[in-house]
Amino acid sequence: MKTLSICLRAILNFFTEILFGCSHSRLSRPFTLNDETYEVCLDCGKQIYYSAQEMRPLTPWEVRRMKAAQAGEVKVVPIAPSRPHLVPTSERESNLAA
Repeated sequence: MKTLSICLRAILNFFTEILFGCSHSRLSRPFTLNDETYEVCLDCGKQIYYSAQEMRPLTPWEVRRMKAAQAGEVKVVPIAPSRPHLVPTSERESNLAA
């Protein structure tokens, strides 16, 4: 009976973590590897990025901004207009190749 209770509790905790995420109540100390500072949840192993200057965990928005800055320049590709072109196709192709 005790093993059934433990098994059911583990299953319930698994689905709760999937639906609501980890509560991160037991964290490691902050440490830095490869210029990234983070804490690790001792229950689920998730990395929680940490600001060493402000001594607080980073928000998801700050983590996305940090990763984009590390990746380098972000290029924006314009979307082709949905209206018909006024220039014939043959002239457009020749302009693109030039």
